[in-house]
Amino acid sequence: MARFLMWTGAVPGHVAPSIPIARKLVERGHELVWITGRQYQGDVETTGAKFHPFPKDLDPNGMDIYDFYPDLKVLKGLAQIKYWIKHVFIDSCATMIDCIDAVLADFPADVLLGDTVAFGLYFSSEQRGIPFAQISLLPLGIPSRDTAPWGLGLLPGNNFITKTRNRLLSFIVSSILFRDVTKYTNVIRKKLALDPLPGPFFNTIYEKTALTMQISTPAFEYPRSDLPETLRHIGPILPQPNPSFEAPPWWGDLNDSKPAVLVNQGTIAKDLNDLIVPTIAGLKDEQMQIVAVPVKEGQLSELPAHVYAEPFVPFGHLLPHVDVMVTNGGYGATQWALAHGIPLVVAGGTEDKMEVAARVQWSGAGINLRKQRPTSGAIRKAVREVLVNPTYRANAERIQADFAKYDAPTRAAELLEALASGSPLPQ
Repeated sequence: MARFLMWTGAVPGHVAPSIPIARKLVERGHELVWITGRQYQGDVETTGAKFHPFPKDLDPNGMDIYDFYPDLKVLKGLAQIKYWIKHVFIDSCATMIDCIDAVLADFPADVLLGDTVAFGLYFSSEQRGIPFAQISLLPLGIPSRDTAPWGLGLLPGNNFITKTRNRLLSFIVSSILFRDVTKYTNVIRKKLALDPLPGPFFNTIYEKTALTMQISTPAFEYPRSDLPETLRHIGPILPQPNPSFEAPPWWGDLNDSKPAVLVNQGTIAKDLNDLIVPTIAGLKDEQMQIVAVPVKEGQLSELPAHVYAEPFVPFGHLLPHVDVMVTNGGYGATQWALAHGIPLVVAGGTEDKMEVAARVQWSGAGINLRKQRPTSGAIRKAVREVLVNPTYRANAERIQADFAKYDAPTRAAELLEALASGSPLPQ
């Protein structure tokens, strides 16, 4: 039996995919304490893990993340990514470590386990000498000579031009654009009695993990010739049908007579005018069935008869009926669609969404609209193209077949058990 201390961000996209891993660890006889937001206490406890709350000043506790961090609302692209790192993740490290120390005082963990942005766990691991394992819930951000820097949404390439581009952009990003992030991080590290990072932020932060578990497979991730030995693909965490699901009144209208289009706005970038409103406008005259989520009651009015809006529909039930997903590029939802062989139309420009959209384009499983707020005409054209061109579905089904080879919770548990015991990591 081993002891694991886990920390995940208090947002659905970080908590939900961690639940099956937590449950699997407990099923296999291990102890787990999970630190996350208070609104997820019930979810944590259903896994058999022990819940420990976030410090209150780090806990949105149900508040929209862009209201909890209002400065993020006016930022886009690189500026937003830098703000997330410096003022959301790094600024919180000292408070995180105090919380972690309080747990470890009574729970001597063998492994610290966290999501992609749990930098306090990275640093606590260094302080205490406890191995740190990362659940990578975002498109893989490890710097590589084979890819452009993360956050630019650029496709990879292995010819002379793209390799030269990668080297130049990597230098510009790490040594110029993100130099302030490295310096800022080192100021915080000095306060925590840690040595400065020996190199640029993105290059060195991944080197400090004993294990990185990527929630994807090689079919949906750029090939790299210089991956670290500590990286393992474990496959996506997929939603399961909810046995208590009660179908809405329109459920019977989903049939094979008309294509079904799901437009999904996600759980962080939730402005309906970005994607849901223009999708409905673009497809209102099409012979299709449109399901829009998440839409709260009263947010939309006078919907066409073939458009159904809901605050939530379990994807485990809905996706088998969907022909195309229009999405802002949430990593989890995108992979859930691909796990059902569903091609995509992607439009996203915040958080990690430009990287998700680029991977959809690279894999050939859909169309990247390259905008956060595309026009209704652009959406209509893309949906029509995806429906009539069989290449997109064929590529989505190719990824679906690769995903089917993986059992993510079991593979994660096996890797974590090896790390806890000091054994070599399974391939």
